[in-house]
Amino acid sequence: MNSWRFWIGIAISAVCLWLAFQGINLEAVAKAVSGMDYAALIPATLLFLVSYAGRVFRWRALFFPDQLRLVKIFNALNIGYFLSNILPARIGDIVRAYWIGDVERVSKARALSTIVVERMSDGFTVVLLLGVTAFFVPNIPAEARQGALGVAIAGIAAVAFLIGLSAQKERGILLLKKIAAPFPFLANPKLWHALDALIDGFAILRAPRAIASVAFWSLFAWTIGGGVYWITLRAVGIDLPLSAAYLVMTITSLGVIVPSSPGYLGVFHYVAVLTLVGVYGVDKSAALSYAIVVHAFVYVWLTALGLFSIWHEGLTYSRLQMIQAEK
Repeated sequence: MNSWRFWIGIAISAVCLWLAFQGINLEAVAKAVSGMDYAALIPATLLFLVSYAGRVFRWRALFFPDQLRLVKIFNALNIGYFLSNILPARIGDIVRAYWIGDVERVSKARALSTIVVERMSDGFTVVLLLGVTAFFVPNIPAEARQGALGVAIAGIAAVAFLIGLSAQKERGILLLKKIAAPFPFLANPKLWHALDALIDGFAILRAPRAIASVAFWSLFAWTIGGGVYWITLRAVGIDLPLSAAYLVMTITSLGVIVPSSPGYLGVFHYVAVLTLVGVYGVDKSAALSYAIVVHAFVYVWLTALGLFSIWHEGLTYSRLQMIQAEK
């Protein structure tokens, strides 16, 4: 909380919440949320869990050729998502990498590298789905197309750089050391040792079988996840095609790249409202009702899974603090 990035994120979330609630009929929002079809949350829950399973299998595939225990991968992922939802700076990703390194005896730097690749696969999949969805949405804003193209280009460049760095590690590190030479604080041997281990973790980018598995599970998770967004749309009484759900899911996923409070509070809601109102002409109060419901649905499930895994693994607050301190 002493980080300036944390407070910038809080400020951005507060502004987005203020913008999202402008011109809103709170009574209409309350009526929409209380009168929604709660029975629809049953199939939404099933789809969410199936989608989540895809994320579990994907992270396990990223440790190829090692076969980590599936239950440990599941619990680590739960704990990581839970902590990222309540703590700033996505600290949950760091904690889950260090925790899985402890319990499965893998390099922590390698575990961290799998999360980097995981995030890149998410970015590629979201951009791909946005591109496909664009064919079914006649009024999609030009800014969204341009944003997707920018993310895709940046992602391709990042993957190309990491593949090159992994294939030519010695030359790459030497080049990075030359670039870092003017900055004495970057001369710490521990930093370069960690970077060396991190680059080793990117070796999976040169394993076609593993990458194919990661690509499959990424597409599986996000495609099934779109069903959750669509069922929730129908549950709050918004009758839009399946493409609308995928558009909201992909644009909000890109939108939450912006610094925000834990759980993307405010940013998610504002981007979802902008998408539904701007593209489909949905009433703003109805759009906000939907944003509140779908965000709360995912948030509650991630919290429940995280608390279950913390209990299952017997983790205490002091142990979590120790793991965080190790980073």
